[in-house]
Amino acid sequence: MISRQLLNIVMLVEIGLLVLAVCLFFAHGLWLFFYERRLARLTETARESLAHLATRGTVNVEEIEALRRLPHDVQVIAFLEMSRHLSGSGKERLSFVALQVGVVDRARKLCESRRWARRLRGARILSRLDVVDPLVQRLLSDPHPAVRAQAAEWAAAQPSVAVISAMLALLADPATQARFAVQNALLRMGSVVAGPLATFLERNSGRAAEAGLRVAESLAGPTFGQAGLRLSRTADVGVRIAAAKLLGAVGDAAGAERLIELLDDGDSSVRAAAAQGLGRMQHWKAASLLAHRLRDSAWRVRRAAGLALRSIGAPGVLFLRRALKEDDAFASDMAQQVLDLPAAAASV
Repeated sequence: MISRQLLNIVMLVEIGLLVLAVCLFFAHGLWLFFYERRLARLTETARESLAHLATRGTVNVEEIEALRRLPHDVQVIAFLEMSRHLSGSGKERLSFVALQVGVVDRARKLCESRRWARRLRGARILSRLDVVDPLVQRLLSDPHPAVRAQAAEWAAAQPSVAVISAMLALLADPATQARFAVQNALLRMGSVVAGPLATFLERNSGRAAEAGLRVAESLAGPTFGQAGLRLSRTADVGVRIAAAKLLGAVGDAAGAERLIELLDDGDSSVRAAAAQGLGRMQHWKAASLLAHRLRDSAWRVRRAAGLALRSIGAPGVLFLRRALKEDDAFASDMAQQVLDLPAAAASV
């Protein structure tokens, strides 16, 4: 039988541990309170110094020295916050100050770390400061998708031939996060990628071509017409859909003819994309064929055809009104739905 004295000892130990835990909890909270106050004070000092250095044409050595003496975390916070509000010459001065203080060199070392989280942090710092560095370009092929995505964000502001080529190669990235980041970066680069992207689409197919077609659709230049025609004949349904959308965005005569052919495609999503493309280019000559698609067995095709007819204008509306009187329930129902839509909601 356990003695009362032993039980008292156990209870005293438990009470002692509980008191110790409570003391540690409050001590940690007190430490956090003073740490955050100190961090806020130092960050405000860093912001003021950076604001002076980034907005003046001259560099104050004393302010740079003051920044150097601040903790590294405070420096990074201040530089990243300031980078959001600057561009052009202001961003260049900010990058110069970051180099003098040592932020850039430390970010470069982080990019070479074995731990992906550190590489991500280093790439983010160099990206926000628009620092041109081959280290970040090499991170476009990093094993971790988050690092590749961050490197793609950096590349958006560095549209050199080498960077664009590396970015186009990543359009087939198996990781969705990295692939979307690459597409977004290419769009941010603008028309400078049109020529290389057109060449890329002429030589590739599959997932890479589908991602490239989505970028080309946003740029929508005549240089993509031939690639759109070629890829609209592939066996990959996703590629044919993206190609149909591109042809509708380009809006030339050859593209219109191909979209008319795609109205008879075996896949309903492709037929819907073709109808949407014809409506986007307002190809009134295809109105009768679009009206025929109001009888399609797939609802998405009927909807796309109805909206396309509405966007064409008077000829399309005429076919929609005729469809109201047809015996086909699919056609009459969709025509009524489209005609009842307000103008703002009827755009394809």
